[in-house]
Amino acid sequence: MEAVPLNQLQVKVTHRQILTIALPITLAILVPQINMLTNSIFLGRLSEEALGNAGITGVYYLIFAVAGTGLNNALQTVFSRHAGRGTSENFHTILAQGMRTSLKFSMVCIAFTWLVAPFILKAVADPASYPVEMDFLRIRILGLPFLFLFQMGNAFLVASLNSKYLMIGFVFEALMNILFDYLLIFGKLGFPAMGFNGAAVASVIAEFTGVVVVFAVLALTGLRKRYGLLRNFAYNKMFSREIFRVALPLVFQYIVSVATWLVFFILIESRGTVAKAISNTMRNVFGIAGVFIWAFASTTNTMTSNLIGQHREND
Repeated sequence: MEAVPLNQLQVKVTHRQILTIALPITLAILVPQINMLTNSIFLGRLSEEALGNAGITGVYYLIFAVAGTGLNNALQTVFSRHAGRGTSENFHTILAQGMRTSLKFSMVCIAFTWLVAPFILKAVADPASYPVEMDFLRIRILGLPFLFLFQMGNAFLVASLNSKYLMIGFVFEALMNILFDYLLIFGKLGFPAMGFNGAAVASVIAEFTGVVVVFAVLALTGLRKRYGLLRNFAYNKMFSREIFRVALPLVFQYIVSVATWLVFFILIESRGTVAKAISNTMRNVFGIAGVFIWAFASTTNTMTSNLIGQHREND
C-alpha cells in the first residue's frame, strides 16, 4: 500500500468541488433509472400485462436495492470521515467490512424472497398475476449480491474523490441490460424467448457485469494497489460496528420510503392491467426526476463527513 498525500483526500468547500463530485454521481444514478425505463419499454412491446407486472416486481426489488443504497451511504460516510482525517490506511479494512456486511444482508434478502415473500404476495396480489410475478422475483433477487458489491465499490470511488470513474461501470451495466433485454425477452440471435423472465435474467447479468467492471477499474487505475484493497477480508469488529451504526437508520429510512410504493401497486392491481401499466410508467418518470436530488444528497453526505474528519465542522 502506497502513501497517499493528505490533500488528495480532503475536500474544499467550493462550487467546483461540489460539481466535481456531484456531476459524475448524477450521471451514474441516471443510468440505472434509464435501465428500468428500458425494461419497461421492452416489456411494453411484449404485452400490456408484462408492463403492468413489472411495476410491483420492480418496486419489490427496489426496496432491497435502496437498502443497499443505505449501506452505500453508510460506507461512504465512514470512508469520507477517514479520508478527512488522512487515515487512508484504513480504507482496505472499511471496504472489506462493507462487502462482508452487504453480502450477509443480500443472503437474508434472497432467503426472504424465496421462503417468506410467496406467502405474503399470494395473500395480497392479483391471483392471475401472482405466479408470473413470483417466478420473476425468484430470478431477479439473485442479482442483489452483485448490486450490493457494485455499490460498495462505488462508495469507495466517491469517498476517495474518484467519482469520475463511476460512469464506466454504469455504462457497461446499461449496455448489457439493453442487449440482453432484447435477446432474452424476444429470443433473438438463437437465445431462448423467455418473455417476462428474460428481463429478470438480463438485469442479473447486467449487475454481475457492473461488479466485474468496477473492480477492474480499481485494479487498472492503480487504486487497488495504492490503498491495498481486496487483500484481506477478515472480520474487524470496530469497523463493522461503525458501518452498522451508521447504516441502520439509513436502511430503515430508504425501505420505508419505497415500501409505500409497493402498497400503492398492490392496491392498483385490483384496477386492471391498464392501471398497472400506467402506474409503472409514471414511477419510472418520477425516478428519473429524483436523480439530481439524490446526487446532491450523496455529495453533501460525502463532503460533510470529510469535513468532520478534518475537524472543520464550522465551515
